[in-house]
Amino acid sequence: MEVSFSTKLKSFFYPVTLKIVSNDRHQRLSLQLYCNQFMLSTHDAVYSFGTFYTPFRKTFSLIKKEIAHCKSFLLLGTGLGSALKILQQKHHLYPDSVLVDNDNDILDLSINYMNLNSKNNVSWKYTDALNYLQTTTQTFDLIGVDVFRDTFIPKDYKQLYFFELCKKTLNTGGYCIFNMILNSSNEKMIIAERLRIVFSTVKEITFKMNTFYICSY
Repeated sequence: MEVSFSTKLKSFFYPVTLKIVSNDRHQRLSLQLYCNQFMLSTHDAVYSFGTFYTPFRKTFSLIKKEIAHCKSFLLLGTGLGSALKILQQKHHLYPDSVLVDNDNDILDLSINYMNLNSKNNVSWKYTDALNYLQTTTQTFDLIGVDVFRDTFIPKDYKQLYFFELCKKTLNTGGYCIFNMILNSSNEKMIIAERLRIVFSTVKEITFKMNTFYICSY
């Protein structure tokens, strides 16, 4: 969906609200334009921020040589699809992509605003991330895991079996990136131990309240 020049200009001075979704699922989900980047947020969490979105902007830059030939990408927890936008605009990669989310409101915003499908090789799937991994037969060169409800990560997505499913869906030589907010140093240690059981290489990056894990095998 195209945004007017005046709106783009205003966005460099303050966030411009484009749409608010409020229903039984969302108390308030805001789509804004800020610095000419689409930003999706709740009252206490930013789900997407265009190519400025830190969890994938920082992690992709650390493995830019390794992902240079990425042909397929899976994003679990779509937000607006910032991770794919970063691959396309910052790394000039247009992999065949599947974007998964169990929230139709969010998928609609991603489809209508982000212009991610210029190569006709992107699909959006309305389903739970765990269910998708359990049922898909596809494998991917790169997987991004960004599954939140506000700042909360459901318990299923921190378990060993979830990490094993991610590995099963990852091509040999591929990378899986997890964005997490963990409640304590003890929980961080437990998550790191579980990831190291599954993946041979685990790189941990802490940024403010988030912890990112870049995993491969």
